Amino acid sequence: MKTYNAFKEAIVDTVLGTMIMVPLNYIVIAFCLNLNFNALQITFWSSSILFSFAVVRKAIVRMYFQKKLDSKK
Repeated sequence: MKTYNAFKEAIVDTVLGTMIMVPLNYIVIAFCLNLNFNALQITFWSSSILFSFAVVRKAIVRMYFQKKLDSKK
C-alpha cells in the first residue's frame, strides 16, 4: 500500500506541476524577452522562479497527502 500511495502522490504532483509550470514558464519567458534579456539572464530568472514555485507546490502536495494519511490512522 505504501508503494501505491507513493505513486499516487508522485502522479498528482507531476500533473499539478505540469499544469502550473507550462503557463508560468511561458509568462516568465515572455516577460524576459519583453525586457530584452539575453539567454543567460532568461535561464537564471526562469530557473529561479520555477524552482521557487516547485518547492512551494511540492511542500503543499506533501502536507496534503501526509494529512490524508494521518487521518486514516
